[in-house]
Amino acid sequence: MAIGMIEVEGVAGIIAAADAACKSAEVELLGWDSIGGFTTVFFSGSISAVAAALRSGEEAARQVSKKVVGASLNQPEPACLQYVTVPVNKNIAALSGALGLLETQGYGLQVLAADRMVKAAQVEVANVLTVANRVVCSLIVGEVGAVKEALAVGRELASSSSRFLGSAFIAQPVPQILQAFGRP
Repeated sequence: MAIGMIEVEGVAGIIAAADAACKSAEVELLGWDSIGGFTTVFFSGSISAVAAALRSGEEAARQVSKKVVGASLNQPEPACLQYVTVPVNKNIAALSGALGLLETQGYGLQVLAADRMVKAAQVEVANVLTVANRVVCSLIVGEVGAVKEALAVGRELASSSSRFLGSAFIAQPVPQILQAFGRP
C-alpha cells in the first residue's frame, strides 16, 4: 500500500488534482488538510496506482495553481493518516452534475462573483472553503452548460482583480470529490 499527497497553494488545485487522480488510477481519496495557505490532498492504493494518480493529479493541479508538489509514501506508518484532518465523509450524498471552482483572496470579490454566477445560470453554491492567507474557493454545481456559463461570468468578474487566484471546471467529478469538499 502507498499514500499519495499533492500540495498546492490554495484549495482549487487539490480539488482538480483529487478528481484527476481518482479518475486515472484505482486509488481511494482519503481527504485533505490545510495549513498556512497550502492545502494537501491524500489518496491511497497500490504503489503503481498511486504513482499513476500522482502524475495525473499534479498535471491537473498545475492547470489551476502555480505551486504544486507531489510525493508518495510506500508502506506508510499508520501515524501518517493523522495528517488527513478533513476525511472523505461517505455519509454525504454525492451531488450529480458538473463542478466549477473559483478561487480568490478575500471574501469581497468572492461574494460578488458567487452572486453573479448564481444569477447567470441554474447553479448552486455547494460550499465555500477558506484557508489561511485569506484564500476563498467557491464550489458551484449544476448541469454542465450551466456551470460553464456561471463560471465564465465569475471568472470574467474576478480575473480583472489582482485577488483572482484561479478557476477550474470538472464535467463529471468523482463522487468522493463532493464528499470530501462539499458542504457537510
